[in-house]
This record gives sequence, C-alpha cells and structure tokens, in this order.
Amino acid sequence: MQDIHITEKLFAYLNHELPKEERQAIAEHLLQCESCRREHDEIKFGAALASNLKRADAPENLWNEIENALDGKKQSQTSLIPQFSFFNSRSLLTAAALLIVCGLAAIVYLNIFKSESSDIAKTETAIPNKNTETPQILPTPIEVTPNQNTNKQIQSNIRIQTANSNIQTPPILSPIAPANKPDKFVIAQKDLPAWNVETLAGTPVAGSRTISQNGKLAVGQFLETDANSRARVQVANIGQVEIAPNSRVKLVRTESTEHRLSLERGVLQAKILAPPRLFIVDTPSAVAVDLGCEYTLEVDKAGNSKLHVTAGFVALERGGRESIVPAGAFCLTKRGKGLGTPFSEDASTEFQNALFKFDFENSSESVQTIIKESNVYDALTLWHLLSRVPITEREKVFNALSVHVKPPANVTREGALRLDKKMLDAWWTEIENVWFE
Repeated sequence: MQDIHITEKLFAYLNHELPKEERQAIAEHLLQCESCRREHDEIKFGAALASNLKRADAPENLWNEIENALDGKKQSQTSLIPQFSFFNSRSLLTAAALLIVCGLAAIVYLNIFKSESSDIAKTETAIPNKNTETPQILPTPIEVTPNQNTNKQIQSNIRIQTANSNIQTPPILSPIAPANKPDKFVIAQKDLPAWNVETLAGTPVAGSRTISQNGKLAVGQFLETDANSRARVQVANIGQVEIAPNSRVKLVRTESTEHRLSLERGVLQAKILAPPRLFIVDTPSAVAVDLGCEYTLEVDKAGNSKLHVTAGFVALERGGRESIVPAGAFCLTKRGKGLGTPFSEDASTEFQNALFKFDFENSSESVQTIIKESNVYDALTLWHLLSRVPITEREKVFNALSVHVKPPANVTREGALRLDKKMLDAWWTEIENVWFE
C-alpha cells in the first residue's frame, strides 16, 4: 500500500465510514507515507476550523431579496430614500452577502485564537474563581501554542498477553536540562478547561485541592498521589488514564487536536480510543505518542522510563529518532541517552541485557549476542537496529532479520543496506504481519 496513495479515502476515514480492516490498512499507510499524512492533517485541521463556526440565522428581508432576485421580480420601494442606482435590490443583496461573509470571517478569526477549544469534551469543565464575585485574572498566565497537525492511525484491537515481566531497569542517571520549548504567545484567563478525576484509593491532590471522591484537574495543574492513593483521569472524551501511587502528572494541554499530559514520576496506565497522535505524554527522557492503544508508562526518580504496550501501537520519540512499539513489546528510555530499541516481552534475559548495553553503553560488541539470541519475534528489534548499528555491522543484522522474516520481493539487499525508506517500510509491514499472527 506504500506505492498507492489513499487521499481519496481520507474523508471517509476521518468520518469513520470505512470497515475496520480498511481503516487499519489506511492507518498503517499513514505511518509510512508523508504525502498522504500531510493531506490527512490538512483535512482534519480544516474540519476543526469549520466546527468552530457558530450557526446564525440570516435576516428575513435578506431571504426575500434572494427569492425576488431568483424569480426575476422587482421589489416595491417602501423607503423614503430616493431610488438611486446604488440602493437597488441587487446592490442591497450584494452588500448583505458581503456583510455575512465578513461576519463569518470574524467568527473564524476569533475562534482560532481562543485559548480553549469549543470542541473540548463535555467532561472538561471550567474551574470558576469562587473567592470573588467579579472576574479575577489568574496571576499565572496560560501558555498557548498553535495547534500542531497530527499524523493518523486507528486503534489496533489486538490483545497480547504479557508473558514475561523480567525487564532490566536502567540505572539512575544525573538529570539534564529540559529541551527548549517551541515559540508561543501567552494569554491570561480566569477559567481553565479541566478533566474529571475519580479517586480510586486514598486522597490524591489536584492543584491545591484534595480529592476525596471526585474532582477536576485543570490545565497547568499537577495531580499527585502518595503511597496510598490512586486516581482515574478522564481524558476528554477519548479515554482514561489511571494514576498509580507515588506519581506526579501535569495536564499540559487539552484541545480538539491534542490532549497532552506530562509524567514527571510514577506510573500511568492509558486506555485511549481515538485517532492516532491525539493523546501525548511527555517524560523527562522521551515523548510517548499514542497511536490508538493501551499501555503502561513508568518513570523513575532519575527520569528514565519503561513503556509496555498491551494493545495497538505507541511511538516513542526523542531528538529526531523514533521507536515504534506494538502490543506485546517493551521499550526503555534513559535520561541523557534518549531512546532504546523496542523488544518483545518474551525476549530472553541475555537478549535484553545485550540490547541494554548496545542502547545505553555504546557496546557494539553486544550486537553479536543480540543476533545469536534472536528469534522470529525479535525481528521487531533487528528491523530498528538496521539503522542504528555501525555500518560495519549492518550486513550481519540484515542477514539475521532475513532469516526470521523474509524481505518482500521489492526489497533488495543493496537497498536495505543503504536504508532505503520505501524498502524498509515494506519490510516493516511484513514484520508486523508476522508479529500479529
């Protein structure tokens, strides 16, 4: 499907009008095809703008003018104003039409620059200021960034049972300075969009408020749990996130095109049913981008993280590198080192140790152990390693991957070794098919 663009099906895809199998195929194509992904993002952005327009009824006399013009009739002049040429019915009709167009343009302009989207789910409610009867501007301004276009893929319904949780945890590292933030403009406002929070155990704290049963988490606020507390957060209308004990998360943004959390420490379990790249979680060492899935994300005190996907896919991103993690796989990140390489939850301990040394200790000697310990489900790891190993080791990885998953007919040795993107994407599709068999 990589060589055939699917732009003519994007409207039906976005409107959920296609069968599940076809939606899955289109979602996989969008992961690999930049041209179709760009078209997809433009269509969705246009739909988001249109959804912000408010309906307004035209004046009754305007419809009379239109009907008379269509019927070719002349409207009788009842005004005391002399009938100069610029007051005839055609001019009035034109002027009225221009006024309507200008009004709609003004509405679009105002809605684009609202700090909170009108499409935020019904579960998101504003937190009013109860300390005064008059509106009060918060002392801390709200940072608003322009909406970012999102790449799309639907949720995978595959469920793979966890068979091995013996994962090697990376050692604690010294913290590093946070990455630079994108350019932004700042707006102060008194009411903030918020998500519903349900207490599952103990007394979590949202902002400065203790939540005994149900509460709200507003944009910019932290939700914290102690050793005896757990909470469930409703992510707009697209899913939910369960916050484990000893965790600290922040609601960064909630808009029609992006819902974003920041996990500073602890564990969250996310279950999202939404178009890909709509739900994002920042961590100190990487960014977890939901592709329609269920997963557990853990961040230790040093900012290192461990991702375990149980349904669908998650993309881990950092510094221009991306790791695609399917259901039944893990991926580690290390603050100051970036992304690790995804691996099967059934991978042997020797395989995991060798991969950890390769990812975070610059041990090229461990590649031979990875190859020796690999099986068919480790093709996921070998595919990622093709572009990560030294060029002198690339052919060994190619040979091992070819043994486990035969490359398609259009993938040549020479093309794969020079990391031809189309060939690698085609081979990934074959690996994915084997993975979910």
